[in-house]
Amino acid sequence: MPKNGHFRGCLLYVAMQKYDQNQPCQDRVLTLFEQLDDRLLMPAFLQTDLGRLYRAIPFKTLAANIPPPRGKQSGLGRKAWLSVEGGIALQVLKHYTRLSDEQIIHRLNADWSMQMFCGIRLGAKRIKDLNLVSSWRVYLSRYLDIDHLQTQFVSHWKPFMEYTHVGMADATAYESRITHPTDVKLLWESCCWAYERILETCKRHKIRRPRINFKGQKQRHLSYQKRRKRSRRKEHRHRKSLLHFLYRLLQRFEQLEEGNLITLTPKEKERLKTIRTLFYQQKFHLLHPGKRIEDRIVSLHKPYVRPIIRGKEAKAVEFGPKAHLLQVDGINFIEYLSYDAFNEGTRLKLTIWKHEQYFGRCYQFGADQIYATNENRKYCSKKGIATCFVRKGRQGEYSDQATAMRRELGKQRGTVLEGSFGNEKNHYLLDKIKARNQQTEMLWIFFGIMTANAVQMGKRMALSKKMRKVA
Repeated sequence: MPKNGHFRGCLLYVAMQKYDQNQPCQDRVLTLFEQLDDRLLMPAFLQTDLGRLYRAIPFKTLAANIPPPRGKQSGLGRKAWLSVEGGIALQVLKHYTRLSDEQIIHRLNADWSMQMFCGIRLGAKRIKDLNLVSSWRVYLSRYLDIDHLQTQFVSHWKPFMEYTHVGMADATAYESRITHPTDVKLLWESCCWAYERILETCKRHKIRRPRINFKGQKQRHLSYQKRRKRSRRKEHRHRKSLLHFLYRLLQRFEQLEEGNLITLTPKEKERLKTIRTLFYQQKFHLLHPGKRIEDRIVSLHKPYVRPIIRGKEAKAVEFGPKAHLLQVDGINFIEYLSYDAFNEGTRLKLTIWKHEQYFGRCYQFGADQIYATNENRKYCSKKGIATCFVRKGRQGEYSDQATAMRRELGKQRGTVLEGSFGNEKNHYLLDKIKARNQQTEMLWIFFGIMTANAVQMGKRMALSKKMRKVA
């Protein structure tokens, strides 16, 4: 490589030649970053924190079963900035940096290490598409296969994991970013949405507006919301009034649909279907206040979200998906993810089976007392798996050793496993899931957990490489 003085002289000579030919000096003049060779940049990049994270993620194997975008296949249209590997890298950067989608693009334009992480070199170019991160999130969510992707991570991380014979399991809930739902709030949002669509239709076809006193209903709702104390009697009366008002709006909707006057987009049709389901649920709840409602809707924007009763002091109920996680050597893997509430104690057999699929035989297993059913105890005894469950009956011959093992397993479960949940929620954007639909929410949770794992594995890989050098 030429010396610094000779290198600057070459650039100045090229610029003066273009100046003599009346050409703009900045055309085709490569930046210093573009002049550097990958053989020089890559070792420097791998020494950074992002470089260690890059080593811990098997981008090629993850992108192997995901087809490239349509424009990338045909070569038509605007040239794509990133490959599938780069789209996966953007999702990892989202949780690692905790930046918004727009801030990630601005940072990507200016940070050479982030460009290397995504597999591109922009040079003097700039990405102006601020929706690039969200568009890749939507595209990758269509091909999300959690079990297959986790298998790729396991095969990449397994050589750097030590205590693979010990497994731990627990469940946690990841809250969706929705407003706290109340019956009055849901009914009023439904009324406002239906009334606005009716007004748009009447204005478009120049027909008379329906004789519905929306202003009066709005005034009654505002007076109810301004009350400092809302008794159950007043709430019941207001819900009854809103239900009757929503019933009249839905009747008007049916009349417009029969006359083929109203045209709705697919999203609006889904919203109307959700509102009708909500109406019947709220009507049933008003007439039978003590009975349970199946698949209760708590959000018009995310009708798939269900209330998860947690029984904690701070949050008795959480609104979002519930995940059952398997932890091996401090690394978490998703065993089951659902928006419906489930009893994690019934999934012990499946969790041990998944542990055997990933890492081989399980000898020790840690879980809380909800897993300690007679069926699970018999299964673990049959498989020869030591647990942290309190022993029933006689203590046996080696009671002191068994007690010490149970105590250590319980300690690891209560510190390492429970601590990993807080780490993921506080530092990797899993406290509130800000994605807008069910598929992207699941992708958000998956990459949040895997990014937290990759940070740990990157440190272990760097330490093992250093130890090999010392040896």
